[in-house]
Amino acid sequence: MRQLGKMRLCRLLITGIVLIGLSSCGGKSTSLGFLSAQDKLDPNLPIIAQVRTIADVSSIALEWDRVPNPNAIKGFVIFQNNANTSKKIATIKNPYATHYVVDSLLPETSYSFQIATLGADNAISQKSQAISVKTSFIDPVEKVFASKDYAKKIKLIWSPHPNPSITRYIIQRKNPNGAFLNIATIKNRLLVEYFDENLADAQDYIYRIIAQDLNGIKSRPSAETQGFTRQKPKTITAMQASQNLAKNIQLSWEAVPDIARYEIYTSSTIDGTYKPLVQVNKTYYTHKIGKDGVELFYKVRAIDDNDVASDLPNGATKGATLPPPPTPIITKGQIQNSHALIEWEIINNARVKAYAVYRYEGRLGSPLRFGNTIKNSFTDKEMQKGKRYVYKVVSVDEEGNESLPSKEVELLLQ
Repeated sequence: MRQLGKMRLCRLLITGIVLIGLSSCGGKSTSLGFLSAQDKLDPNLPIIAQVRTIADVSSIALEWDRVPNPNAIKGFVIFQNNANTSKKIATIKNPYATHYVVDSLLPETSYSFQIATLGADNAISQKSQAISVKTSFIDPVEKVFASKDYAKKIKLIWSPHPNPSITRYIIQRKNPNGAFLNIATIKNRLLVEYFDENLADAQDYIYRIIAQDLNGIKSRPSAETQGFTRQKPKTITAMQASQNLAKNIQLSWEAVPDIARYEIYTSSTIDGTYKPLVQVNKTYYTHKIGKDGVELFYKVRAIDDNDVASDLPNGATKGATLPPPPTPIITKGQIQNSHALIEWEIINNARVKAYAVYRYEGRLGSPLRFGNTIKNSFTDKEMQKGKRYVYKVVSVDEEGNESLPSKEVELLLQ
């Protein structure tokens, strides 16, 4: 708020006069309303020759010289001019008064006033020459700064307003249409920090701050300041997924700088819904499937230490577990010399390294496993008479992964 001019204030103090408001200005004052046809003009009443003013933010002080013969009047009438009308705003029933304050005015607004003396019969003198004066303003908040490196939020800081009558700050943000809207109120003159949160990534926002005093009068807006939210991490587009491992899929991708962790998503179809699988702090991961011949699609995104995540890529990477080894085809299953003889075709596949035979006693119970044999035949010499035995053959790769079982052969030693 601008201060009273030093020279004018000193003059008031020297004369021993203090500006006073409506309630105590030279006696009791009352509103008289608009000038009407019944108001009488007395040309013999003294005229106020000069009116001096001091403007504040929401009030204007009027000052005039003392009337040479106060006994000739009983007071003064204050007029406020609006367009083509002149409204009586107060009467001062004290002939010795020389000051009046008009308050509850708007900041930075021009007003016009005139003063007339009031006679004993309530007639008024000719009004003084109209004087125009403009109310002052509260200076704007200074040194407003907005952050440019926070994730999803912008921090605002500013200098405390030097006016001790300030009680709050109004934070405004410009919307896409270019209008400033209130987003927060800080209710302390010395609290000069605000965080605008839940913002979009990699966006700029424009702010300004307005101070407000204890009478609800607002300052001029501060200078505009621009803040930025942090850029998202780089989208990961180069990802590899294995298709040559049994029951597992090995994933790997390119590293992203300044990243806290990675989150892997998976779907059973390339256009399906991708659901979070796991978070890791390395650039590789082994997805343990536990099944053969499984096909999955993967995406990965980077997340920094402020939980700002990169976008998921548009495409996906296909991974798969190996299918089971080829299933053997049994060519012979018979009893010879009280022994079971099982034979099958040789599988010409580089993946097949051996075979195994499962023997069931009847249809129930756990089987016995005989292997790993590189031959394409098996002789069971441990059969018992009167028992039925069921045989199945599987092929085995170098990792010990087995094929689906062959068709069974049932034999009975009599």
